[in-house]
Amino acid sequence: MLGLLEPYIADVEAAGTLAQVMAGFAASVVATLVFRAIIRGPVLRRISGSDNLYDDRLFDLATPLLNIGVLLTGLWLTFRWSFESDSFERAAFAGGSIAILLVLFAQFLSSVVDEFIPPIFQHMDQNTSLDLTSLQSITVSAAKLLAWVAAILIALDQMSIDITAIVASATILTLVIGLALQETAANLVSGLLMLLDKPFAKGDKVIVMGVKGRIHDVGLMTTKIRTGNERLVVIPNTTLSGEIVENYALGGSGGEDDSMNLRFRVNIAVGEDPGTAKAIILQVIDDCEFAMDHPKTEVLLYEVTETALVFRLDCWVESYNSERRAKDWILIEVLKRFKESGIGIPYPHITVKQDDG
Repeated sequence: MLGLLEPYIADVEAAGTLAQVMAGFAASVVATLVFRAIIRGPVLRRISGSDNLYDDRLFDLATPLLNIGVLLTGLWLTFRWSFESDSFERAAFAGGSIAILLVLFAQFLSSVVDEFIPPIFQHMDQNTSLDLTSLQSITVSAAKLLAWVAAILIALDQMSIDITAIVASATILTLVIGLALQETAANLVSGLLMLLDKPFAKGDKVIVMGVKGRIHDVGLMTTKIRTGNERLVVIPNTTLSGEIVENYALGGSGGEDDSMNLRFRVNIAVGEDPGTAKAIILQVIDDCEFAMDHPKTEVLLYEVTETALVFRLDCWVESYNSERRAKDWILIEVLKRFKESGIGIPYPHITVKQDDG
């Protein structure tokens, strides 16, 4: 095929640079039209017959790039054929054509990232119950930035612009930024590990580093806890990852994830009947609307002191959110029924001895 075209190519080269450019431009346009007919014909029919929706969308995104790409590739070959290797025209026109093609390719990659990366993270989020919104944003931005930086550097190189200094400066800048962001990177890694390990979720009631409250937000860098007095405590993830976390929302008992053990003590006077007091306390627990019917519910005589009989209560509430209300109800009702039954509560007293001498 090339042997048949060689005489015509030689005639065009003999006619001069302008003839070469015009012939190359015409060949590029013809090649673009032929390629367009092919992708709109058998290729489109083949893709349309597929049940996969992703290839249809990818084809829609790639079609404009392919059409313009064939034309720009033809122009690039034309300028390389028409001008001398060291000429300004070749560097400007050929390099400019490939630079435009690379920019369009970077734009295509950005569109692919926007189209396909978010659904992947949404699928992972649904299957693993992870909050990957922040990680999704970082991944999409990093992928698009990488595509554009690579396209720009290659385009500059094709235009015979020395990029050695740019690459060296970028390397040094990256090293400086990396050293400056060591703690940030550590927080980021800790945040990713916590997202995978899932020690707590938004809304869980936790105690960590002496802070008691509800998880307000779990980010890649920090975790925010809202305390009972409406204070927002922000803890870096690197610090949090090395601490013991007590999570009220995980564990539970009897198949209830939110249930929790409620344990406290009640004192009665030494001279009172412990059996009667114990029966009253058990009945109060049984009547409490917040308490669960749990097999380990018990009231034990825990200690005998000089002034009091100390009982320890162990019961379970259906939700850790009801902990304080359950304790409040039980204590008030116990005091009420003790008073009705004549059972006294010990009070601190002082014995004073007078020396008559």
